[in-house]
Amino acid sequence: MNNNQEWPIVLGTSGILVPGRWLRLRAVIWAIFLSACVLGLFVLTQYLGGWLHLPPNSSYYIVLGIPLLALVGYGLLVAAAEGRRPVEVLPHRGTIAEITMGALIGFLLLSAITAILWSLGLYKVQANHWRRVFDSFVFNSYLSGMMEELMFRGILLRLLGRAFGLAWGLVLSSVLFGLAHLTHGDWLAVVGITINAGFTMGLLYMATGSIWMSIGLHTAWDFTEVSLLGVNSHNGLLLSTPVAGKPELLTGGQFGPDVSVLSLLIGVLLSAAIVFVWKRGLFRKTQPFATQEVS
Repeated sequence: MNNNQEWPIVLGTSGILVPGRWLRLRAVIWAIFLSACVLGLFVLTQYLGGWLHLPPNSSYYIVLGIPLLALVGYGLLVAAAEGRRPVEVLPHRGTIAEITMGALIGFLLLSAITAILWSLGLYKVQANHWRRVFDSFVFNSYLSGMMEELMFRGILLRLLGRAFGLAWGLVLSSVLFGLAHLTHGDWLAVVGITINAGFTMGLLYMATGSIWMSIGLHTAWDFTEVSLLGVNSHNGLLLSTPVAGKPELLTGGQFGPDVSVLSLLIGVLLSAAIVFVWKRGLFRKTQPFATQEVS
């Protein structure tokens, strides 16, 4: 992972990121600016309707549209300031396949983790009344999948990788992603999210050069957890809760099965599998990376 060129990820080498004096500082400041833009757009998804006194149903259009606006805005800013095509967010012939593959990985991974915890008597899983499916997808899964992957993978992993090397970019962006979830849980949750989500989705981005597979994994993971398995939700197809009295280290506690020790082990194995598959050239390059600069 020390040689950035081994991975089909475009870090940017022109414009504001041209090699030379103050490169690290320039890359970090650029990362902060772009992240602030994404964060500002996320705030708009929460409050724009109220600020403009729009009808209640307008929230669907706002939340569905602003993440797309964020991708377009990011692409325009990268083209202008970095002097290259923003290949990491551009749709291409393999986009649907990448989203689908990522979603399948997310669904199978979390379902398998929960099934194992249930079989070990650590989790209770029962049938439930499936409600608010579309709302769960739009306001939780889609919104977080699009905005967080753009911010933590497309911006922070890439630009911190440009500043300090790709390995450090992966580590730092994953830790920041874990810390961003500290408001939802304790330090166990931070470690779990860092390893299971930060590293796995970061490696998928690095292995494909595109954020679409990580978006698919992130979106499907959140939808599976909340709307299908009913973790911390009474609106899911199932209702999944940790068995009382069992160690939170094993169950993940109230945060969910994705931060249990078992889940951490599976996350490490998945990260190793991604590297294994990438080293054998089984990830297809989906963009003309050799022509990354804008003419």
